[in-house]
Amino acid sequence: MIEEIVKSTFRAVHKATEPPVSIIMPYNLERMPYPIFICENDEGIIVLGGKSIGHARVAGAKKAKNEWLVFVDSDAIYPPNYILEVKEYIRKQGDKTPIMVAKRLGGLFPNPPPHRRYVYEHGLIVRKDVFFEKVKEYPEDAKGRRDIGPYFRDAVPIPVEYYHGLTHGEKTVLLTLLTMLSLNTVLIALAK
Repeated sequence: MIEEIVKSTFRAVHKATEPPVSIIMPYNLERMPYPIFICENDEGIIVLGGKSIGHARVAGAKKAKNEWLVFVDSDAIYPPNYILEVKEYIRKQGDKTPIMVAKRLGGLFPNPPPHRRYVYEHGLIVRKDVFFEKVKEYPEDAKGRRDIGPYFRDAVPIPVEYYHGLTHGEKTVLLTLLTMLSLNTVLIALAK
């Protein structure tokens, strides 16, 4: 089954382009991931389950054969040239910038604050040796939604974009606001 998901998700439509990258996607079987168009010399890795989403990303990195890791999410939409654009920035900046992050479009705010424009988990591009140096303090007992993002806040933003709807935290904020508005409406109606 996992081979079918990998084959339908990672579609090698581009000719081999340097450097080869390992694209890592944690996946929880909720629905089929959106396709990601990769190069013939790239590697697509899907990691099922794990104690936390961060553990799944680390497990994927351990399986990776290439020097550069590109982290993606199964519920994000990456443009057809996303991997080509990422590779262009690796070639331009990779020697001096081993950690980069692509720009997220979408979400709760049309013009998000800087700390939400770049999500350091599913837009992360990082050299493998640097990745493992950064996550060596990631807790073994991490559970659920605990992710690796906080370890990569020093990533350099690049002008490569992808679309991701509401994050888990934004959904929580939105539901809280809607609940408060509903409660407020009920209280106003009761006061009349």
